[in-house]
Amino acid sequence: MAKILGLDLGTSSIGWAIVEQHDSGYSLLEKGVDIFQEGVARVKNNEKPAVQDRTDARALRRHYFRRRLRKIELLRVLVRHDLCPPLTDAQLDALRSRKIYPLTEEFLRWQRTDDNTDRNPYRDRYRALTETLDLTARSDRHALGRALYHLAQRRGFLSNRKQAGEEEEGTVKEGIRDLTADMADAGCTYLGEYFYRLYRQKEKIRKHYTSRNAHYLAEFRAICEKQHLPEEWQQALHRAIFFQRPLKSQKGSVGKCTFEKGKSRCPVSHPHFEEFRMLCFVNDIRVQTPADAEPRPLTQSEAEAIRPLFLRKSKPHFDFEEIARKIAGKGKYACKDDRNEAPCRFNFSAATNVSGCPVTAALLFVFGGDLRTIRSRYTLAGDKSDEQVVNDIWHVLFAFDDEELLLDWGREKLGLSPEDAQSFAAIRLPQGYASLSLNVIDKMLPHLRAGYRYDEAVFLANLKAVLPPAVWNDRGRREHIEQGIAEVVRNYERNPYDKSDTKERRIAEWLQDQGIDTARCDRFYHPSMIEAYTQARPDKKGLMQLGSPRTAAVRNPMAMRALFRLRDLLNQLLREGKIDRTTKINIEFARGLNDANRRRAIGQYQREREAENRAYAEEIRKEFAAATGGRIEPTDDDILKYRLWKEQKNICLYTSKQIGLSDFIGSDTRYDIEHTAPRSRGGDDSQMNKTLCEKQFNRDIKRAKLPTELTNHQEIMARIEALGWPEKIAGLQRQIEGQRRRSKNATTKAERDSAIQRRHYLQMHLDYWRGKYERFTMIEVPEDFSNRQGVDIGIIGRYARLYLKTVFERIYTVKGATTSAFRKMWGLQEEYTAKERVNHVHHCIDAITIACIGRSEYERWAQFAGDEERYLRGEAARPRFEKPWPTFTRDVMAVADELLVAHHTPDNLPRQSRKKLRVRGKIQYGNDGKALYMQGDTARGPLHQQTFYGAIKRDDQIRYVVRKPLDQLQPSDIEKIVDEAVKARMREAIAAYGFKEATDPMKHTVWMNEAKGIPIRKVRIYTPSVTSPIHLKKHRDLSVRKYKQDYHVANDSNYCMAIYEGTDAKGKTKRSFRLVNNLEAARYFKASTDRTACPDLVPSSDKNGYPLKCILKTGTMVLFYENSPEELDECTPNELAKRLYKVTGMSMLALQQKYYFGSLIFKHHQEARPAGELKIKSGVWKIGEDYRPVISILHTQFNACVEHDDFDLTVTGEIKFKR
Repeated sequence: MAKILGLDLGTSSIGWAIVEQHDSGYSLLEKGVDIFQEGVARVKNNEKPAVQDRTDARALRRHYFRRRLRKIELLRVLVRHDLCPPLTDAQLDALRSRKIYPLTEEFLRWQRTDDNTDRNPYRDRYRALTETLDLTARSDRHALGRALYHLAQRRGFLSNRKQAGEEEEGTVKEGIRDLTADMADAGCTYLGEYFYRLYRQKEKIRKHYTSRNAHYLAEFRAICEKQHLPEEWQQALHRAIFFQRPLKSQKGSVGKCTFEKGKSRCPVSHPHFEEFRMLCFVNDIRVQTPADAEPRPLTQSEAEAIRPLFLRKSKPHFDFEEIARKIAGKGKYACKDDRNEAPCRFNFSAATNVSGCPVTAALLFVFGGDLRTIRSRYTLAGDKSDEQVVNDIWHVLFAFDDEELLLDWGREKLGLSPEDAQSFAAIRLPQGYASLSLNVIDKMLPHLRAGYRYDEAVFLANLKAVLPPAVWNDRGRREHIEQGIAEVVRNYERNPYDKSDTKERRIAEWLQDQGIDTARCDRFYHPSMIEAYTQARPDKKGLMQLGSPRTAAVRNPMAMRALFRLRDLLNQLLREGKIDRTTKINIEFARGLNDANRRRAIGQYQREREAENRAYAEEIRKEFAAATGGRIEPTDDDILKYRLWKEQKNICLYTSKQIGLSDFIGSDTRYDIEHTAPRSRGGDDSQMNKTLCEKQFNRDIKRAKLPTELTNHQEIMARIEALGWPEKIAGLQRQIEGQRRRSKNATTKAERDSAIQRRHYLQMHLDYWRGKYERFTMIEVPEDFSNRQGVDIGIIGRYARLYLKTVFERIYTVKGATTSAFRKMWGLQEEYTAKERVNHVHHCIDAITIACIGRSEYERWAQFAGDEERYLRGEAARPRFEKPWPTFTRDVMAVADELLVAHHTPDNLPRQSRKKLRVRGKIQYGNDGKALYMQGDTARGPLHQQTFYGAIKRDDQIRYVVRKPLDQLQPSDIEKIVDEAVKARMREAIAAYGFKEATDPMKHTVWMNEAKGIPIRKVRIYTPSVTSPIHLKKHRDLSVRKYKQDYHVANDSNYCMAIYEGTDAKGKTKRSFRLVNNLEAARYFKASTDRTACPDLVPSSDKNGYPLKCILKTGTMVLFYENSPEELDECTPNELAKRLYKVTGMSMLALQQKYYFGSLIFKHHQEARPAGELKIKSGVWKIGEDYRPVISILHTQFNACVEHDDFDLTVTGEIKFKR
């Protein structure tokens, strides 16, 4: 008998089951499900990194902090030269470290604006540009200082050459060009002049895109020149206003080399890597001519002949067929899988994509075709070798962000002409990293240049570290050893009966035969080296436990989170003795299995798509140049838009408008890609769900609607009919049927395989076009996994298999399609379908199925498939597939009755971050040389909502309001407008033009006073939902009204609810509650080291003296009882499964602003549906009640035992009471 553990691994779940295999079949021993949070966050079915909100908020805080530092540094300069009211160093230090703003009256008056006296920073900038100020007069000095201070507050966009093609031709650059043109039309040379004109005309200023160099820096230099400022002043002011620290190096996030774990991987743009990649491919080419008895490597002359193909600036990628044509001549070659007879036959298919050397080609273009000439030009060459000089040049291209600096460097250090310098600065480096370090690549290049294959060069690369120095220094002997090792590797064939037979052992034996010490053979590199887990060792009790799954090879947060949960589960099973290292592990890790014919069809399909994409890119370049006169390098999005444009025959399916190329490619586009079935409604991100659509239509009309929900759906379908999509689908279906008939009538295997491949190929086209068509006709989006989730399941499974091998001896994988097939054959599919996406039990059903799939089951499956085909042909009776045990289907269906699903909800808010201790910006180190750390104050969760609310008093009642732009208003907001006059104007505009046009500033302007040119751009509206906001902090400038002195924000979520229970004077049980929001909890945990100042998160008793009963948090599991906790002692597993719920929400319910109750929401532990699909049912839990997926109760109705206080729920789903 043997134990088998079945694992169904997902991105947010682990289903598991242990079965025992014996002669008569299987028996189920244990089973369970563990649910945990995904490694990503989801918003309306869209996903993003789980930490994105937190990192975005941190980036914004740092942005504000650095702006404050910049302004403080400028103030120091202004104070030093008497260009602003005096401030002390203590005041500026307080502003920096404690955010205490200087409140001296003179300084505040210097900053304020007063339109009645025309005192504002725009006028100061205008005067500094157009007048020579009297700097002996204090007022003029302060006006100049105010102008400079205003430049530092917003200093424009600074381009980064590494992001060229993204921002460069995007909205920002287009906005900058438009602003420059508007300035010229207005007769303004500098930005300050133009903005002052807009300010006087009361036009909008803020929403203009500005350039740091073209606008702000030019204005700064003009001011300095106009005011004749000393050079010393200019340098200090320039540094204070325009200094920008370099971007933080990302070296730490680059993966490590496969062979040398301490070295970072080499960028793919490095010329040495490009040569390495080229030689690896060339040395793998095999050709057979009439003069060759067997396929051979290329000769040196043949390799040299094809080298120029890799060094074409215009072709970073090309097909292998070009290599074959270059070597054999046109029409004289056959590639892999080609059926034609030809004098030369190659081992690669004609469509194999070959990567060239684009960076090397670009450098050759700049330096005249010979990189060796760089050394004579390079002023910093010194005694550096040619390779070191090339490395310097590449490093400059890799590191420089500013194109102007790169141009200057090329002219000064390389002596380039202006034209060559422009070409040099225009070199764009491909992004990404190889799997090897530059050091390893440099070790391998000499062997690759000598013609060795990659696997041979790997063993030879570190030969110097293996051989004794005397042998290595003997050139003749060293070359003999190199050739011998390469021969061993080339002729190696593994002995299937000897598990220890490896290439390393063969090489060591050969070296030993040559009389060489093999003690250092472990220093050889090996082609199969991967990032592996360290083998687990027994602990002090002799128990094997899985270690940490963290490894540099797994950077996917979904995979990492699943591996950690897998560790917790299996270690618990190991501790309990339910499994051991001899237990067989079956894992499902993929959702599809492609056969050979399907793989070939996919390859053909993908190759054709790649060829089309390359052709489309070239067409875009030509047509864009013809249409606009400009140049563009198409991105992947551009190519996709172009493909959709072609499919739609240049029209918008929603509006029937003709689309020009410049309408969707370039900077000022009116059309973009939209999802036919919106992502927010569950639509996928596949290409068949994308349409080229007018932006305005998508934004204003379609929004989150399906095409069938649009009023012009019939017109849309008529356009699709006119495009011929239905005829295309019908034609593909006819072709597929023809290929199906051909495969059935085939007389040879080759003919049959050809027909099947063609059928699969046509099926992929059919699936695409039918998928596009069906998305225009569906009335609802089927619920399904996103594209990303399916991929990540495979990643989890692959690394889980490697991880499990550190403890377990036998690991087997089961394909997702296999699991599905066995579910159907064993009669589980109906039950599985009913529970899938509804009940977490379906993970357990899969795990039981997976555990019962062994070699004998596969064999019976093959037999069953043949019997079923014969049955369908009427040649045999209906086949029956044997089940793992007689009552298998009934037993598995009954799993839900007693399964307790474990839920892991981490409590991250108390986890304080650690940060390195710094003094004056320098990291402090201990006596052991390690960096010292201090407790951080990071809050791992949102503390409040981002919107700030204003407070006003109406009818002696404080009400809270928010200011909204007109284009963000909803129809229901109109009646909530605070100002009655503004409300009346808005009503009139809506009555005249309709809500959509009246609230769109681009279409209509609502005037408060048209004669005086006063438009309505924003309105204040009441927020009835905000009644008890959080008073976050005080305003800098305090109002005389107390209720206006604070920043008001709404609570985002609550951290916990404390429930107190006691007996009053009459002997009645009474309860009270206390709700703790995230902000209060974060403040407690930040100060919790000071137990005197902050003894407890919640008091141990309430104001009535009632003791603390329990603390409930989101994710806390509870077991309901009706009368007393003792009734749980007599509960069967089936009864416990009905009572187990999880806390999912908590809030405060106010009745008549007089009575307050704690409101709690619970979700059944097996329930898998999202909250939006579930109806909340209120009321106390009772024995025998109907199943309620979600329960809402008041704190006075809470009768339950609480996890961690009264019981523990293990990761294996076992309840352990503490009574």
